[in-house]
Amino acid sequence: MKTLEQLKVSENFWGQVSYSVLLITSNKGKLEELAGKELHYGYQLLSNVLDILGYEIFLQKKLMHAQMVVNQISKPPINGAENTVDSKCTESKSNSLKEMISTWFKSSLLGDLIKACVSWEYDTSSQRAKVAAILFAVQAMVKLRSRDSGSLSVSLIERIVTLSQKLCKLPAFTELLTQYTQCGYSVGEELETLILSDLSYHVQGELEGRQIDNRPFKELFQFLLDSKFLDAYNHKQDDDVLANVKSIYLYDTVRLRADLGLEMWDRLTWKESKEVAQTMLLCLQDANLRMLQSNSKLSALRGLIMLLYMHEDNLKKDEDLTALKIPDEVVSSSINHTCQCLHGTLESLTPALVDSEDVLDILTAQAELLLFLVRSISNNLSQPDCVLILKTSGYGLKLLCSYKPSLVVRTAKKFLLMLIVSSVEFSSMDLCSGIVSGTESVEGSTEISNSCLGLLPILCNCIQDPEQYTLSLATIDLILKGFSSPATWFAVIQKHLPLQHLVQKLHDRTLPSNVSVTLKFLLNLARVRHGADMLLNAGILASIKVLFSDFSEGGPFSVIQSERIFSSQSDKSEKPEPVWGLGLAVLTALIQSLGESSSASIIDHLMTCILVEKAPLVSYYLSAPDFPTEGHENKRARALKSNISLSELKETQNTLALICVLAKHRSSWKKILQNMESQLREKSIHLLAFISRATQRPGESFRGEAPLLCHPVLKEEFEWYKKQPFINSRNGWFALSALGCKLNPKFAHLSSRTTALTLKDQSKDSANVSPQTHLSDLIAIEMYKIAFLLLNFLCTQAESAARKAEEIGFVDLAHFPELPMPDILHGLQDQGIAIITELCEADKMKQLAPEKQQLCLLLLQVTVMALYLEFCVIQICGIRPVSGHVETFSKELRLLVRATEGHVFLKEPLKTLKQIVSFVYPELTQQEALF
Repeated sequence: MKTLEQLKVSENFWGQVSYSVLLITSNKGKLEELAGKELHYGYQLLSNVLDILGYEIFLQKKLMHAQMVVNQISKPPINGAENTVDSKCTESKSNSLKEMISTWFKSSLLGDLIKACVSWEYDTSSQRAKVAAILFAVQAMVKLRSRDSGSLSVSLIERIVTLSQKLCKLPAFTELLTQYTQCGYSVGEELETLILSDLSYHVQGELEGRQIDNRPFKELFQFLLDSKFLDAYNHKQDDDVLANVKSIYLYDTVRLRADLGLEMWDRLTWKESKEVAQTMLLCLQDANLRMLQSNSKLSALRGLIMLLYMHEDNLKKDEDLTALKIPDEVVSSSINHTCQCLHGTLESLTPALVDSEDVLDILTAQAELLLFLVRSISNNLSQPDCVLILKTSGYGLKLLCSYKPSLVVRTAKKFLLMLIVSSVEFSSMDLCSGIVSGTESVEGSTEISNSCLGLLPILCNCIQDPEQYTLSLATIDLILKGFSSPATWFAVIQKHLPLQHLVQKLHDRTLPSNVSVTLKFLLNLARVRHGADMLLNAGILASIKVLFSDFSEGGPFSVIQSERIFSSQSDKSEKPEPVWGLGLAVLTALIQSLGESSSASIIDHLMTCILVEKAPLVSYYLSAPDFPTEGHENKRARALKSNISLSELKETQNTLALICVLAKHRSSWKKILQNMESQLREKSIHLLAFISRATQRPGESFRGEAPLLCHPVLKEEFEWYKKQPFINSRNGWFALSALGCKLNPKFAHLSSRTTALTLKDQSKDSANVSPQTHLSDLIAIEMYKIAFLLLNFLCTQAESAARKAEEIGFVDLAHFPELPMPDILHGLQDQGIAIITELCEADKMKQLAPEKQQLCLLLLQVTVMALYLEFCVIQICGIRPVSGHVETFSKELRLLVRATEGHVFLKEPLKTLKQIVSFVYPELTQQEALF
């Protein structure tokens, strides 16, 4: 070990180790120019070198991590230098190896290496060896019928005789006997021998490249091919050097030669058949050599894949070494070449899986390398490359669907599916980001669309395989979302999708991800009018009712426990799938798609099953805490505090979305929810009051507790937490959400909650300064989406009451729905106007980003609905806003109008805002700057 360590730290060690790689990829030393065992040894050497480099990168990374841990837990030495000696040495070796590999990336070496490893041609030597063995077996049958066994061993004679007896009992052999008899030959053993002799000539022609045309003889030949005559001479060879490939089976030509007794044939009547036997042995030796070459090449390819993954993983957490990534030009050319090789491998697959397992191993490794290349590209995948990958992967997937399920087949299909997913994601990014422009790009996007449509029937077929279900369905869902019009894909889905199978998957409790992925796809389908009809016919309402039947009604903690029916009890860190929210989203989309055609029975069913039978669950998601105030704390309040997650906010949003849709059906609403609607309104107003109190201004220091605690828990949430904010607002919830959205190990293990929106128990000092993040912005946006739905529901209730008042001629105050207090509505108005003004003022000279535009439109709708409800309060209750508020609102509105000048997308929504302002504050209509 010490000698090895000394070698590793030498200046030229890694250069000497990797010299074989340089030799192989140089013009003078290409492997293809080698022959026989030299080719096998060349790839074996390459495989060993690549494995050593990959393992060394992995080892150095682990050593550096271990040294870092030791440095953290050990006491620092007096001189402060001893602890860093080992770590610097390890880091130096790691950087030396990285620099060496980076030189491969900068030159053409890596591209040549990929081409050398991924190139593969179908080897016919194995098939030729089988044909040569059949030719020998048939000629031996003729000899043995004349009682001449020559120098054959007893065991070989028994195998040939047994095979001959089975052959003569075949229908095709009987048919040949009949044909020969009709031609004048007498029935008997001589006729059978004659047929075997003729079969020998046909097999000889097959060996020389001429196919057998006669059907009965062709059937006899196929039987002999499938008989596995030579399996008795297969022996397992475990390769200790090539550890990353499975054991291979070679023909034991030494034992076969001994059983033949070939040295005696010159003195026997078998002399005339000696050439056939020698040809068989040569073919078997050639097949052995080809098998060794293929195996060593597969080992080299897998070694290259491992090295690339190890190198990339080592760079992910080292931003200073981003220059060491593979150049996009090399990636693109390698993708093109790998696709061509993968397509060639697919074409060499044979229907018999026994003959194709080795080919499938090569195919899987090629697909894995291609997947790495696709994921490692820095910029967007070019459209020609994307089309090529989609077509190649689709062709392979269609081909593999005809094979019987096995581990090697499923693994190959998995990589092909992942290739399709990655390609579709890249194409969707191109279209959404507006990169597609010009005639060639439009033609490319059309070709991508056509390729994706062609994949849908294949993917629908893959859904039937339980192992491929989740990935196949997620891929279909991704493809459908990429089309702007459902008309392009609906007919294909309607014809090929096993919808009943999908609906039944909702009852599968063994795999929580299956239920979640199924609901997400059904949500996409429910948004299409004819898709909604398909779901109704498939019994979606009954299936979702059964799905929700396991949800407990005993309160919030029971809710969390019931959602965890779909998660492993042994894995406490596994997140519960958002089954409730996704299920409600499907039902909401279903009603919206059906529109006016929604029957009363469907609406009544949903109101009863969701809002009545699951009333505790609905109430749970609408619960709001008290906004924290200074000096107002008690033990009971502290006990109720817990975490909230982004997914839980979405659950609240989906619950409100369904309520809003159902509330529009007044007859069913009054009939079924007459005793509950007052409670729903009160819950909604309390939640709205909580949201409205986030009147945080830029520069203001928030005193007291953060109103929300939302630690990042999931992997994507940690990624969002590291990213910069994308809204960049310092008003309202964008300021307050950052207070509770921070890393806090003390609360990170908590996964349950008692209310939909919760408080955090933290000191005042720690809440003063909190950086905004991408995650905190997402939380703030969710809060305003919830506010929009709450206002939508309350506006629907108010409109219904106003319509009834018009019908009867007076306002029935005793039955008029509860309305929010003016200060609640003013808080929402202030937040909406302040944030829009801030964003438009910051980007006065340029167009707002799409996500900022969507937020501005959302907040304008919130402001308009808040003003509408305030108008209802004024008209019904006679409560006029104080003059101070009118003056403040007038100043804010003036700033908004000034800031939004030049932002065309807000022109029409501002007209609606001014219209409702003229009703609520008619005195402001005199101000020319506003109207």
